[in-house]
Amino acid sequence: MSLGQATKPHWAKTLRAWVSVGVTAGLLFWVVQRVDVAELKAAIESGNPWWWLAAVCLMPVHVVLGALRWQRVSISLDLPMTKRRATEEYGLSVLLNQVLPGGVSGDAVRVWRHKRGHGALGAPLRAALVDRIIGHWAHVAVTLVGVLVWNQAHGESAPEGALPFLLVWATMFAVLWAKPPPGMRSLVGDTRLALSRGTDRWFHAIISMALVGSLLLSFSLCALSLGYPLGWGALTAVPLLMFIMIVPVSVGGWGLRELSAVVILSTLGWSTTQAVGLSAAYGMASLVGAIPFLFVLGKSS
Repeated sequence: MSLGQATKPHWAKTLRAWVSVGVTAGLLFWVVQRVDVAELKAAIESGNPWWWLAAVCLMPVHVVLGALRWQRVSISLDLPMTKRRATEEYGLSVLLNQVLPGGVSGDAVRVWRHKRGHGALGAPLRAALVDRIIGHWAHVAVTLVGVLVWNQAHGESAPEGALPFLLVWATMFAVLWAKPPPGMRSLVGDTRLALSRGTDRWFHAIISMALVGSLLLSFSLCALSLGYPLGWGALTAVPLLMFIMIVPVSVGGWGLRELSAVVILSTLGWSTTQAVGLSAAYGMASLVGAIPFLFVLGKSS
């Protein structure tokens, strides 16, 4: 979600929505054509659905961890919010991100609802962006570790270009952090404020790493439910395949995530059917696990 999202004209938002739907439909069509239906059906029938249900039950854990980080950031920016409200609003945003085009529509709703009681939209928007920045750094760190240990874990090199890409990405963010352009100075300043105290830095580091870890565990549980144990791939491949999720041009990550899974997991010997099956199982677990947060829509914020 960019700073300019809330001020985009209606036609731009509509165009982006249709592009997201088109990207999702096109990519899903492409990958589904390459799936062996008989192989996938056999995996589902011989798998253990209890592992998948465990992944579903992990979704509230993801939500609570994300909500705690967002609440802490909001408090740092003088936007007080209770843990309960943060959990409810964060859970609703996670659900909406999975069913609405663009991948960030839920965040936009979260910002709008957070605005109530705090006047202007600017501060709640910056709080959501700072929350995303901190989470992104944690994801980059875990992905970098996974790529660095890839050879030791799998006896072969990581996908070509993965390490240079991550190093360039991290360097770019470091430069923007050290010398932000005029349009980003306020956002960088807010992020520095949220991390200004040692206790805050430790809090965000622990919470963000726990959140990433819970997402990787969800993937592992979904893999077990299909009889495709990930092993070290949970640390090496999954963070890398999830990296494409930062591109907000799909519906709930569908299509992009499946394509990424096919490309990344093929380096570990996975078939297209196995990769798509795992990605779809994770997507469905995330969606089903977030459905209970629909009740938030019936409450006043």
